[in-house]
Amino acid sequence: MVIHQVINNNIAISIDSQGDEIILIGKGLAFNKKKGDEVDSKRIEKKFYVEDKGLYSKFKKLLQEVSMEEINVADDIISLARKDLKKDLNESIYISLPDHINLAIKRIREGLNVKNGLLWEIKKLYKEEYSVAVKAVEMINKRFKVGLGEDEAGFIAFHFVNAQLGGHMNTVTKITDFTKEILNIVTYRLRTPINQESLNVFRFITHLKFFANRIFSNEMNESVDDPVLFDMVRKRYSKAFEITQNIKQHIITQYAYEISDTEATYLTIHIQRLMERKDN
Repeated sequence: MVIHQVINNNIAISIDSQGDEIILIGKGLAFNKKKGDEVDSKRIEKKFYVEDKGLYSKFKKLLQEVSMEEINVADDIISLARKDLKKDLNESIYISLPDHINLAIKRIREGLNVKNGLLWEIKKLYKEEYSVAVKAVEMINKRFKVGLGEDEAGFIAFHFVNAQLGGHMNTVTKITDFTKEILNIVTYRLRTPINQESLNVFRFITHLKFFANRIFSNEMNESVDDPVLFDMVRKRYSKAFEITQNIKQHIITQYAYEISDTEATYLTIHIQRLMERKDN
């Protein structure tokens, strides 16, 4: 196969016999290579097609931020999930999962252990997904020599759940409207448009979908808040926290749902990330 574009030493884009772009991944696959050079087929470890053009564009951006090993383990986990859950998973998981794995590994190596405020609900409501996620955490820990625990299994299980969202159109419509409303609030308060094609906004929207799905599924939030983390985020990211308070009031008014301090903490962190990276 011939290289169409080099992403980094380990990743390149080629064109298949049907004229479709294909992402090739392998250690040293594109080292000292340029457009038009032949790829050593023995170095190809993974091949990716992403049919959705919007997702494909985001996936190419993601490949510049995460390692080949993280892409590979995410692909293996997705294959395991498809096999064990016997359910279709949306292509978006090929972006959200490796991105999450990358951030989780960074956090644990920096000594930051983030508690999953929804772990109880996830274990109870999504038993099959959580079971697969436990296996996924074992795979990550073994390959990267880290010590991710059950909180992380809960986060990964929710990625499987989100990738299955596509059931009742009424719920999907509500989730879409909810997400749009929150983005409008953030855009208005930041006084600048946000690039909805960016990776950071994609992360934020993914989080909002998780949150909205819980609201519209009438799932009670019985998580235990972390007052220390909440207070630290409130003080450190005061502007983002103000925007979160606007969102909180909107949700109370429109949906009669009061968000917890844990949810406010995560919303604030996401909004702060948008503020710090204007170019996204």
